[in-house]
Amino acid sequence: MRNGPGATISILYESSSLSVVAKSKPEEEGLTRKYGGALLFLRDAGIAFAFVCLVLLTMFAYTGMWPPLVVVESNSMMHGDENLSSIGTIDTGDLVLVRKVDQVTEVETYLEGYVSGHRTYGDYGDVIIYERGGLTSATPIIHRAIMYLEMNADGASYTCAALKNVPHTKWTTLNPADTWDNLTSTLSIMDVGWNGLTVTVDIRSMISSHRSGFITKGDHNTAIDQVFGSAGPVNIDWVVGKARGEIPWFGLLKLWSTDTLGSPAPSNSVTDLWITIAIIIAAPVATDVYLTYREKKRIERRRALYARHSESSEVSEKRVEGEGPNKPA
Repeated sequence: MRNGPGATISILYESSSLSVVAKSKPEEEGLTRKYGGALLFLRDAGIAFAFVCLVLLTMFAYTGMWPPLVVVESNSMMHGDENLSSIGTIDTGDLVLVRKVDQVTEVETYLEGYVSGHRTYGDYGDVIIYERGGLTSATPIIHRAIMYLEMNADGASYTCAALKNVPHTKWTTLNPADTWDNLTSTLSIMDVGWNGLTVTVDIRSMISSHRSGFITKGDHNTAIDQVFGSAGPVNIDWVVGKARGEIPWFGLLKLWSTDTLGSPAPSNSVTDLWITIAIIIAAPVATDVYLTYREKKRIERRRALYARHSESSEVSEKRVEGEGPNKPA
């Protein structure tokens, strides 16, 4: 029995479609092989660039400063005596996010944090970044704000409002007559920091500056900054910002390249840095290998499908030829 005209037309139409596919597939695969590597590179580079821009814009929006990061050059904020870094403290080679500060009330000092419970980088209070003497040419210092001293109208004493709420077991003065709003002698604050130091502030040496400001100290240091040649408290105008967040280890790359490492790099920071860099390099390579493997498998499947279609087309054409109108039933 012969197939009807409709069936014959259907088979011829299908064969024509397969012929078009057969011509187009090798051309597409040739273009993929020729430009595939370049396209993958441009795609990865574009994604990486967009991600970096997004991160930097987010940092700028949060900090209100540019650049939003500073590199820690020394171990003055580290906790412990073994020169080992840890996440959550400020260590040599860390990158620290800096948030802009305009007013004294935007900084919560160690004494205020002791009362409220506010902690940053492993201790009470905020860590500030300030320019020594207000000199922009000098490398800024990143240390903890211990207290804020307000010069009294008499010009011969200071007020430390935070002391009003701090238990008297935590602080004392050399002059028993001193009070939180009339400090004239040496002020001592007990059990400060990871090593439980007694921090002393010579109020008399501050008075000559006739300036209000912050008393600051590195967590690793044994004395306040104002002992080391800084004339008087840190004026609010000297404060660049306060520390918020960290990117550990990566600042070491900048310190090594500029030879500005102020103290030995923590050994575990160096190890963690190289491991992280290796992962960053290996991750996109591994991704590209996986994507290439998946692409090859996809091409192989398409080729197999095309081969099956070609075989089916040939069989259909032979069948149509064998069942033509001149062939006896």
